Amino acid sequence: KMLRMKNQIQRMLSLLLLLFISPIASGFSSLDIRSASLGSLPLFSIAHSAVDDLPEKHATSDSMKRREKDSMPQDFPSHHEARNFSRRNLLRNAIWAASGGMYYGSRSMACAYTIERVEPDEQETYAATMKSDVPLRVLWVGVEDMRGVFKNLFPAGNDVIALDLQRAKEKDIRAATKYATENGYRLKFQQGDATKLQFKDESFDVVMSSLFLCQDFNPEVVVSEIRRVLKPGGRFGFYEHVDGIDKVITKVFGERSVIRVQYYPEKFNVIAGIVNKV
Repeated sequence: KMLRMKNQIQRMLSLLLLLFISPIASGFSSLDIRSASLGSLPLFSIAHSAVDDLPEKHATSDSMKRREKDSMPQDFPSHHEARNFSRRNLLRNAIWAASGGMYYGSRSMACAYTIERVEPDEQETYAATMKSDVPLRVLWVGVEDMRGVFKNLFPAGNDVIALDLQRAKEKDIRAATKYATENGYRLKFQQGDATKLQFKDESFDVVMSSLFLCQDFNPEVVVSEIRRVLKPGGRFGFYEHVDGIDKVITKVFGERSVIRVQYYPEKFNVIAGIVNKV
């Protein structure tokens, strides 16, 4: 007990030193410290955006920074970004270590999972979500004209229900159904509203969506419906280009549900991922 108390006192002393000395040495005007909890942690913390809160002592104009950044390769940080990263993040890391569970600024020092900075691939996302040794019942939401079928998104053996608010043309439905049959899985179109899915709870093993959650509805309502119709342990695979959709999905499913997320916003405007119902 004495040793534990001694370590706690040392951490607090280190934190106090950082609070009073670091702002003076670095030119920072104030520090915002909050206790961390699962409820307050940012959902998808991207490494490249970790330097956002603190003002620079000698800041240049936004236009100058943009011109400087545009003149360099995308993967090469400007000297402003390198300076921001080293000064700000070192301070944040020090505060995190000293406080034993506190975080600094509006970004969390702890991330529940790693974001893969790669180009998301729609076909691979579907394949990874539906990887299974047994046939699956799959709900595919937002299919529009069903041309996505011809991207070879669904493996053989599965039973796929394609859902959209507007009924696809009969010729498109026939063509997609024929293609599915030729490739070894069953496909059925069903007209319906994704905000009010007409399926019983825990009806599907997998739900998939592509560029759908940007429609004129509340995406949180749709994601909640998706979670409702998934069986326990069922997976939701998404390939979307909605800014902040990651936060909506993990708000509904929970951070522990995340299997993977792929996002590289500097180069690609698509985010893809897989979550499961836990």
